[in-house]
Amino acid sequence: MYSKEALSDIFERVLQFEIDAESIYNECIEKLEDETAIDILQTIRNEERGHIELARRLIEIIQD
Repeated sequence: MYSKEALSDIFERVLQFEIDAESIYNECIEKLEDETAIDILQTIRNEERGHIELARRLIEIIQD
């Protein structure tokens, strides 16, 4: 079984991964002109935002 500290560390890394992924999608969106591609990447980026929120909630739960 993982300790609170280990779980917190794992989900902090997950959070950073999701933040980085969101940033990559934002960079791609800024460089594109094709509206279909932009729409697809915005959808994926928005999913990453949901993942960021979930990771933050998990960290809060673990730290309580």
